[in-house]
Amino acid sequence: MTRFSLSKGLGLALGCAALILSTNSMTAAGIRANGGTTWDLAPNADPSVFTHTVDGVVQVSLLGNCTVHADVVVRFPANPSQPPTLKGTFTFTAADGVTTLKAVAEGTGTPDPVNPSFLNFQYHVTFTGGSGQLARARGEAEIEGVALFTSPSTGKATSTLKGHAVDSNKGKK
Repeated sequence: MTRFSLSKGLGLALGCAALILSTNSMTAAGIRANGGTTWDLAPNADPSVFTHTVDGVVQVSLLGNCTVHADVVVRFPANPSQPPTLKGTFTFTAADGVTTLKAVAEGTGTPDPVNPSFLNFQYHVTFTGGSGQLARARGEAEIEGVALFTSPSTGKATSTLKGHAVDSNKGKK
């Protein structure tokens, strides 16, 4: 009779789990990015709401060199002790001009206590697809950055993005 040890049983269980996961799971990838942008704020009918357009360049770990475009709605609260809220869409376009990664994002901005011309911002990003190799991309990330007002309605910013993305159709037939 062959003895069945705990370590052999654990090894067998882990091997089976790996086999199941490798045949049915989605492929996940870490995503990192850093970039620089310019932006503008345009007023709306509501004086506390602005349209925020962002354009720039970014290096994305899954795409290489890219351009980025974002359309964001900025809402300034009635209570000045609360931060403005940010909600919009982002599109990262690879240098080939064809491959894209799309996302929706929500966040806040906080004026720098030393110099109100600077604004620290954070976004929670949800990837919603794209084109090319990222057509079915899904995932989440966080963006952190700093913006500088160069006029009352324009400026420049730098930011980093850290998160993960998966191919939502990997393993499906």
